[in-house]
Amino acid sequence: MFDINLILLPLFGFLIGIFVSALGGGGGGLYAPVLILLFGIPTQTAIATSLASVLPTTVAGAFSHYREGNVDVRTGLILGVGGIAGTLIGVYMANLIPPILLQRILGAFILIMLVPMLRSALKRRKKMKNGEIADISGYSTRLTGTKRIIASFFGVAGGILAGVFGISGTPPVTAGLYSLGLPAILVVGTTVFVLIFNSAAGIGGYFLSGRLDVPLVILLGGGAVIGTFIGPKLIKKVGPKTVEKIYAPLLIGISLVLGLSLILA
Repeated sequence: MFDINLILLPLFGFLIGIFVSALGGGGGGLYAPVLILLFGIPTQTAIATSLASVLPTTVAGAFSHYREGNVDVRTGLILGVGGIAGTLIGVYMANLIPPILLQRILGAFILIMLVPMLRSALKRRKKMKNGEIADISGYSTRLTGTKRIIASFFGVAGGILAGVFGISGTPPVTAGLYSLGLPAILVVGTTVFVLIFNSAAGIGGYFLSGRLDVPLVILLGGGAVIGTFIGPKLIKKVGPKTVEKIYAPLLIGISLVLGLSLILA
């Protein structure tokens, strides 16, 4: 008898791939709910499979964004190294802290990160009114001293999120990049690049638990890879100015809902 999941899993992966590659992310926060709620996959297996599915999504998405000039590689590497450390810490923490307590701690942390995001958004809004934010061509940044430490901190935070919950760790990474002053369109592409490190480190940690479901990863991740090549082209058509206008409200809104949901659930 034909299994309809052979069609539905790649389709959901495809839609998730478009969404997260257009807004910056790996899809981990969407994979697990889809697997658990719609396909009845056991929670632990869904979390591990979700993290594994993030890897092809982020690799394909980062490559596509890099071709469009949307990735700040140097800054991304700093956060990525921090992400590896954070992910391994997160995998260890997941076995020590009660799930409900850990969930609420995470929610509180995401809400705290809204403070620098809001401050940065207000400054950038003022610059946009003065016509100071328009184009990223030729843009480059070199983080030194304190900013390197700040970037690493956000990278570690994203890694912990990935390691504990088996998701990509997008919120701390996007918050960090945005707070460091990168243009919104570069935040999107660089975030996807950083999440490669989180996913790879997390797979290594969760592989030892034997919870990876390879067929699920292939079906879901395969569809997502195709979708990731479409997202960057969509934001290129929209343009840097429009992305700059909508990115901060959308990012702050998602972070607010996510943080409150984790605390109140």
